[in-house]
Amino acid sequence: MNISTFQRNLDFIKSLYFREEWKDEDCRDTILEALEEANAKIEKAFGESLHRLDKYKPSIAAVEKVVKKFPSTLSYILDNGRIPIQSAAATNDIAGSDASEYVPILAEEGVKWKVGGEDVRGGLLLVDSSDDEENNTLQMLLNFYNEKIDIDAKRVKVLRELRDLGLLVKKDIQEQELVRCSCVKVSQKRFEYLVNWDPDALIDTRIGHPRIGQWPLIHTIFREESLFLFLKAGFEKHPNIGGLLFVKDDAEVNALDTIFNQFGTEKIMEILHPIFSPQNYYPILHHIFTKAPDHIPTFLNKFPWATQLRDHHGRSLQQAVLAAGPDIMNANNFLFPMLTDDQIREKDPITTLYPFAAMAVGEHADLEKSFYLLRRHPSVLERRSRSTMANTVTWKIRKRSDSV
Repeated sequence: MNISTFQRNLDFIKSLYFREEWKDEDCRDTILEALEEANAKIEKAFGESLHRLDKYKPSIAAVEKVVKKFPSTLSYILDNGRIPIQSAAATNDIAGSDASEYVPILAEEGVKWKVGGEDVRGGLLLVDSSDDEENNTLQMLLNFYNEKIDIDAKRVKVLRELRDLGLLVKKDIQEQELVRCSCVKVSQKRFEYLVNWDPDALIDTRIGHPRIGQWPLIHTIFREESLFLFLKAGFEKHPNIGGLLFVKDDAEVNALDTIFNQFGTEKIMEILHPIFSPQNYYPILHHIFTKAPDHIPTFLNKFPWATQLRDHHGRSLQQAVLAAGPDIMNANNFLFPMLTDDQIREKDPITTLYPFAAMAVGEHADLEKSFYLLRRHPSVLERRSRSTMANTVTWKIRKRSDSV
């Protein structure tokens, strides 16, 4: 029997009983029971079909029609424990197919029917029971890939659609550890989309459990390709603080020391080299000299050109070290005798202090070095006096003009 014949039979039965031409109630009850059984089988058929969207590729409009007509199909569970939205978020490596484009409509309709529970956004936050790592559907969208086809850009589009629907919100990036889930080469576009949306997630995302300890994400990276993506993004989004290298854990350990211990010094320098050297623009030594002086020889040997750069404040390397205070300067003692005459005569662009003055202020002032710099160039005092006098004269002239 085809669908047209079945529909004609239903219309005939409906007409027969509606006009009361057939009044056998036992017959009617048997027919209704058969229809209920048929309806259950229809819903089961559509429920199973929603798990095979990657194979048949119906239009999104057609999927919407089905789930609105048979909303129970949104919760149809396969033997592996997945519901349709999770099957769509997964990918079929064998067939080389992907059904992630259906996730937004399944989630949107799923919210209306509380698929998966009260607060799981139509199944987006429902944990995949077949996944050993217990990823939820949203995380599956980020970390699933297909070896036969490139699905990265396609899944970025899905993320945008979910965001437009209000089903993906900014706080999810940290709370659901989405940056961690996407930080692999095959998910790079997804990773970059999330990092552009929330750059602070690179620093603020914490991995672990409050009862046993939590760590900044950069301290938990164990794959080389992931570390490269993290470090590169860190220098792009947080250049003024040295990227992610100096993000500390609760024990005050710098990420730089953590990754050196995890990967080895040579490997880390290999990873950093393509991030810095092609442009030769990043003042990495400013950060190493002031925050990790123990690693100066390693970085100085690898990036000698960085000695000539200025940071975002316009400071030279020597000025950055001086501005960090006498303790940091003393930790970099070899820089002190290398100060040129021009450097001694140059004011710090932020504090406007000459080097001799920078060494003379603060709790750990070093007056001996301050006087040494003055002896080398006492003219800086004359410059300072002239500058002060000029400012005073200018102020008096302005005051006199205002009173006239």
